[in-house]
Amino acid sequence: MTSFPKTFWTRFQDFKNAPALYTADDGQRHTISFWEWTRRIQNLAMALLDTGFEPGTRLGFVAPNGRDWLDMAWATWLVGGCLVPLNDELDRSTVLHCLGRAGCDWIAVADDAARSWLRGPGGQLPPHLQWVLFDGDESGDDTHLLGKMEKQGREFVRRGHTRKLAERIVSLDRSAPALILFDGQPDEHAEGALFSGDKVQLQLQRIAQQLGISNTEQEGEVAIASAMSFGQPSSFLLTMATLFDGQSVAVPDTDIALHNQLDELQPTILICERDYLRELAREWKQRLESAPDILKKLADSDESNAPAISRALGKLGEKAARKFLYDPIRADFGGRLEALHLFEGRCPVGLYPILEGANIALRGHFGMPETGITHVEHPEATREDSCGRPIEGIATKLLDTKTGDVGQLCIRGDTVFDDYWAGDGPMVVDDDGWLRTGREARIESGYLFLE
Repeated sequence: MTSFPKTFWTRFQDFKNAPALYTADDGQRHTISFWEWTRRIQNLAMALLDTGFEPGTRLGFVAPNGRDWLDMAWATWLVGGCLVPLNDELDRSTVLHCLGRAGCDWIAVADDAARSWLRGPGGQLPPHLQWVLFDGDESGDDTHLLGKMEKQGREFVRRGHTRKLAERIVSLDRSAPALILFDGQPDEHAEGALFSGDKVQLQLQRIAQQLGISNTEQEGEVAIASAMSFGQPSSFLLTMATLFDGQSVAVPDTDIALHNQLDELQPTILICERDYLRELAREWKQRLESAPDILKKLADSDESNAPAISRALGKLGEKAARKFLYDPIRADFGGRLEALHLFEGRCPVGLYPILEGANIALRGHFGMPETGITHVEHPEATREDSCGRPIEGIATKLLDTKTGDVGQLCIRGDTVFDDYWAGDGPMVVDDDGWLRTGREARIESGYLFLE
């Protein structure tokens, strides 16, 4: 097996004419091909090399989702760096704890304000840290503006200095550290789970296969978007797997919330969690309440929102429901959404019939920092409220239970984490290769249901 950077870089050249990213600007959808996209990644990688960035260097990402985030992440991987994606909505002390436990020497943030917030009063962080700012005015020995890096890298390429990058890619060890994952909501004792490049590569391949988005399986356009921070392990891995497979990601071009640009980005798959769906249910209930008087009476004031909407729909004709709810919901998502991929798979009560009426499928997935993604519902193999079946290479069992009973979930596979970066952590793989997750679940016909 060749190194992970060499593998994905070769694959990306094979996809050069295909769309890699969809962005939105001034109300318009813009398409960026793999060829255009990889030119920018190459420029950023060249600039990183010029700074003396060494293989294995940990770069922590503490920024909102966006194109800059993805571009910098793949450029870091291309030169042999190790990514540490963190939820940008965490409090400062938690972010600093995670960055410290991962040994990050580089940190990527949105702008000067984000860096100042992270540094704290009086610039309390170690002086050796290097910063990447996606936007800003200040640069210096410890600060690298993304736009300036791109220009520097482009100039290196123009002068024919790409051999240095090629030599770096060829020299990289496939077993070198490539990824450190933390939970999306880590506690004060959190440790970062370490994955080598070959494990990341295997996992991205297998996730894409289970998603059913492979060019051999999917007809028509695939455009995946995430309403979860890339600092959430499942959001990060599903997004990266999509690009690794040569499919497209719909991403805000700036830190504008994705939900405000869905009508322009027009994703076909949206990654989300239950809180996101609960918020949508509140919006949908308000929409019914603002409809004609007969619908106002049907949309009662039940705080659960989704059950109230379901009862209302049960009293409506199909045409009225489609006009006042289903069609507007599809329009909210850009008009092309085929499926929501729900973390942990449990849909809020009452939303299934609403999504079904809007012709939007609901599919579950599950993963942890120590395991990466282990379960994904395939389009042709789904069960209501499940997380799907295991991806290739993953085995599951429940401790001391009979079929259909609830027990502690245990996971084994060749893509489970190597270790915690800083040493001992809360979980260990036993002598037989099993990891006790601490999660209660049941398994039916291979499908995972979390309690």
